[in-house]
Amino acid sequence: MPSKFPAVGGANVSGAETIVQKYLPTWREPDPEVRAKAIAELWSTDAIYRNATTEYVGRLGIEHAVTEAYETFAVHGCTFRVDSVDTNHEAIRYRWEMLPPGGGEPTAIGTQVVVLDADGLMVRDHQFLDKAPTT
Repeated sequence: MPSKFPAVGGANVSGAETIVQKYLPTWREPDPEVRAKAIAELWSTDAIYRNATTEYVGRLGIEHAVTEAYETFAVHGCTFRVDSVDTNHEAIRYRWEMLPPGGGEPTAIGTQVVVLDADGLMVRDHQFLDKAPTT
């Protein structure tokens, strides 16, 4: 039976990479309206983002999480980069690194597991910290 997730199913990661490359910049975007627009384009209305300590529900909750991270890290010059992306049908797993101002060794490393709905919108995002932030 063909996958109902052709853009990200199986070994085809190009659709997943596109989603990740749109999503990751929201965490360092200074304009709240641009962040909100990107979240609305990427996330379902009933989405949930979970990190080790908190669950954020709906697009407004996700905006809150992204804004908190922006104010904690990005305003101080930290940047984020994607290290790897792979998929399993409607699930995307990617590893990211947070770099200190000016570059250098990552100050945090994490793995995200994102689940998409049938329309390709993010419905769940679980964050695992492989290396907790040191800045």
